[in-house]
Amino acid sequence: MSAGITSFGASTASRAATIDPDWDIYKKQFLLPDGRIVDNGNNNVSHSEGQGYGLFFASTFNDQDAFARILSWTKDNLRHKDGNLHSWRWMPAAPHVTDTNNASDGDLMIAWALRRAAMLWGREDYAEQAQAIVQELGRKCVRKIGSRLVLLPGARGFDRPKGVTVNLSYYNMPALIRAARLDPAGPWNSLIDGGQQLVQSSRFGLWGLPPDWLMIDRKSERLTPASGFPPRFSYDAIRIPLYLKWGNRMPATLSQALYAVSQNYTMSGLPGWIDVKTGERSNYNAPPGFRAVYQFALNGPDALPKLPSVKESGDYYSASLTLQARIAAMEMV
Repeated sequence: MSAGITSFGASTASRAATIDPDWDIYKKQFLLPDGRIVDNGNNNVSHSEGQGYGLFFASTFNDQDAFARILSWTKDNLRHKDGNLHSWRWMPAAPHVTDTNNASDGDLMIAWALRRAAMLWGREDYAEQAQAIVQELGRKCVRKIGSRLVLLPGARGFDRPKGVTVNLSYYNMPALIRAARLDPAGPWNSLIDGGQQLVQSSRFGLWGLPPDWLMIDRKSERLTPASGFPPRFSYDAIRIPLYLKWGNRMPATLSQALYAVSQNYTMSGLPGWIDVKTGERSNYNAPPGFRAVYQFALNGPDALPKLPSVKESGDYYSASLTLQARIAAMEMV
């Protein structure tokens, strides 16, 4: 029996189908009949990340029909022909896939969702698919840089002679914990510890926040906001506290930084981005999904009654953050 399904139990398998208002709204807004999750805030493209979110939500709410459609589209359109990883982006206009590089956060989320579905529905084939993704991800996207073992954002383009570029929001702690169960001989426990240490060491500027993209110097291991990207705590980095809190790995220093920001701006006026060097903020407020993450990261399961509804988010990414924060809070109760 696969490592991914050894804890399968009858009580989980017999769970009745869940009718959830937020998942129903999410499906109506972002899930097409063929199984494609649409990023309506980004020219209606699709991502391995979004397909992973959809699979995760469907498995959480016991929606086998939606799960099957999303998985089928993902396999047909994103999965590599010579492996188990997935191209990171699909565009509505042909050619649909112009870059076959993978995104490790998307692959991790897909594997987590497959494992969850395997346990819920007793599908050994899903567990085997999850295990294959995780093992290939470990071979292609994990590197030793000096004393650090790091997770690359993708198999190509991030490991360079002077150093590596990482995205700390790709360290999805709950997904990495499940990866360790799927692949006990893999690097996952070391990555979990290393990711937490990177976040603790990647605090910049007035607020002490981590950036969306981080550079690790190959020789000195010095950490700096990565060149070529705005030095911001923004749409990527907002997932860092979500996944750390969800995985019970939240450093006190990051909690303190988020609390300070929330007290300075109030929840309704959170900035869409903060420059981690200058402290400058965006001239617009963050979407509701950011508020959901802050509330969950600061309050854990106690945030559940205060979290915004998916219906407050008009775009896919904010809605995805909101629904993830709600599931995380539910699971920590």
